[in-house]
This record gives sequence, structure tokens and C-alpha cells, in this order.
Amino acid sequence: MSATNSIVTLNVGGHIYTTTRSTLTSYPDSMLGAMFGGDFDALRDDQGRYFIDRDGTLFRHVLNFLRTTQLVLPEDFKELSLLEIEVDFYQIQPLIEALKGYKSRRCEKFHTFDVVFLTFEPPHSLSVSANTKELEKTVKDMWMTLQEDEESEDKDSAMTVLLG
Repeated sequence: MSATNSIVTLNVGGHIYTTTRSTLTSYPDSMLGAMFGGDFDALRDDQGRYFIDRDGTLFRHVLNFLRTTQLVLPEDFKELSLLEIEVDFYQIQPLIEALKGYKSRRCEKFHTFDVVFLTFEPPHSLSVSANTKELEKTVKDMWMTLQEDEESEDKDSAMTVLLG
């Protein structure tokens, strides 16, 4: 087996991983590319394994990305902030971009509420701003309907909008 494709055993924060040097150097400009591409000597533990003083649990996601070029996280993944720190340390640019995309998709997925800003200025002026034009138009139309209702005896009535 050539040196570039040799098997490498890592101790990352106490977690043991086995992979190939070519996997670790697949992004030469990354921290792992520098460590295992010969740019500097890597520290070894007492068993001769390469030692990286980082979060060993989260490293599995970094290593899986190196193997597949895909970022796949569990549905209930709750350590996104910690993973961002680790990804920043390893400086694998495609992984950084994949994590940004994941965060963006996750925010869209959990965006379940529409946002409306209402500013009421007496006597009967209402300013509406919403996160979608459709919602803004709906709220304005509701307000106009209330204004046109001449039968209302309560001139100080309020409008309540429930969104879901």
C-alpha cells in the first residue's frame, strides 16, 4: 500500500477512528490536509495513534464528510453550535459550505409562523409590514373591512389576528 493510501488510526479526544491517509488529505488546504500531507509533524498518543485534541464525538461527522462529500446529520441533532466550532477548526471549505446550507434548510423547516408588524396611529391609520406580500395584503384587507363596517358602535375596537 502506498504512503498516500496507508491506513491511519486516530485518537480524537479519546475516540478512536481508522481511515486512510488519502481520505484525510482529500482537501489539501484543510487542517487535516496539512497534518497528514506532511506539512508538519502530528502528535501521537502512547499507542502510536495520531492524536487530535478536539471533540471526538463530533469528529465522526467530519470524517463521514471526507468519505462521502455529504453532510448527513441525525434528525434530532442538537449540537450544531459545537459542530460549527469543529468545522471551523478543520477548515474544510466544502464542509463549511455544507453546514451553512444545512443551517439554512433547518431554519426554513422550523419556520412555522408568519410575522406581521402592525402600527396603529389614531384616529384610524394602520401601517402593516409582513414577511410575505400575501400576508401583508390579507391583513390590510381585513383592516379595510373593519373600517368599512359602519354598524360598529365600538369605535375603539381592536383587531386580533391569529396565525399558524
